[in-house]
Amino acid sequence: MTELIWINGAISPLAGATIPVEERGFQFADGVYEVIRVYDGVTFTLAEHLDRLVQSAEGIRLALPMSLENLTEEIQSLIERSGLRDGMIYLQLTRGAAPRNHVIPKNPKPTLLFYVRQLPRPAHPAQTPGVKLITLEDERWKRCWIKTIALLPNVLAKTQAIEAGADEAVFVENGIITECSVSNLLAVINGKLITAPVGKKVLPGITRALLLDLAKSLNIRTEERPLTLTECQQADEIMITSTTREIGWVDQLDGKPIRRGGPGAIMLKLHEGYQARIRSVMSKRREIVNA
Repeated sequence: MTELIWINGAISPLAGATIPVEERGFQFADGVYEVIRVYDGVTFTLAEHLDRLVQSAEGIRLALPMSLENLTEEIQSLIERSGLRDGMIYLQLTRGAAPRNHVIPKNPKPTLLFYVRQLPRPAHPAQTPGVKLITLEDERWKRCWIKTIALLPNVLAKTQAIEAGADEAVFVENGIITECSVSNLLAVINGKLITAPVGKKVLPGITRALLLDLAKSLNIRTEERPLTLTECQQADEIMITSTTREIGWVDQLDGKPIRRGGPGAIMLKLHEGYQARIRSVMSKRREIVNA
């Protein structure tokens, strides 16, 4: 496949793409983004990602420069043109280029871009090592429901986790688990799947929402409420979720074991349901294409 990028309607090789120096996304992180999974040339949960993009954009007082219908068509066209089969679409919307000023320009000309990148499909959880988590104080702003490109706190937290020999950082505020640096967190306690509610410190994760929906169809009890660090330390299972990872099982939290020997029964049920949902979406897409 060829890595291509679409910038305000123009398509070019990703490696040669440029933006102006005074692009507000570059100078102020004045923008929002989405990452969309592609399986066998088919986008997965694209509508949900684009709906969240609109919500994030509204959160920073920015409007999309084109309709969601047209954007969907352009994304699919780029996938086909690039030859992407399994991978992702990175999509970013910023306020565009303008003379540097902290005040939002009155008539901005947004920069909308997206590019394709190949990614392997995640292995079955039983064939992957457990995730090691460390906890860090949550010092981020209180608008984490906006999927902003201002990710420096997350970058520092993720880097600190890797340097400590872990895989991911978990943010904690006043003893309450919020989310991870690049993923949502869910815990299984006494057979119930529990996760923090979406809000000031928790992004409305697309995979998170899908798993909660799947859990109900699988007769797994769910609850969205504040989750304490103490509860997580004693949880039967912990899992983290994201678009590119899908679901990862946790075997350690701050160096203490959560599970040994592989993912838990509830996570395996959710993984099976998630894969079935992917297959269903791909099958329906093929039917439309072949009709």
